[in-house]
Amino acid sequence: MFVIRRKLGQSIRIGDHIVVEVLDATPNRVKLGIHAPAEVRVARTEVLVAESQNREAAGTAAADALASLARQLRAPGEPAKSAVPASGTPGSEPPNYTP
Repeated sequence: MFVIRRKLGQSIRIGDHIVVEVLDATPNRVKLGIHAPAEVRVARTEVLVAESQNREAAGTAAADALASLARQLRAPGEPAKSAVPASGTPGSEPPNYTP
């Protein structure tokens, strides 16, 4: 890890296209300004961690829901239920249709 001290208004350059500038500093916080090309993603670590956890949770929930649905469809002794009504394709009847 490269450690460097900077004062308010000073900056560091990363490569040719990224500049990190100290905008404000208090005893407990530092406010940084980051100039980077649009194709470079700049994000706080805690945001990236939360996004990763959300993706993992969504994937697990979806997999669990699919497994549960598969078990319900394969219940012994029960015929599989069709999403298509006997009269034709879903949605083929006009709204409020009464045969």
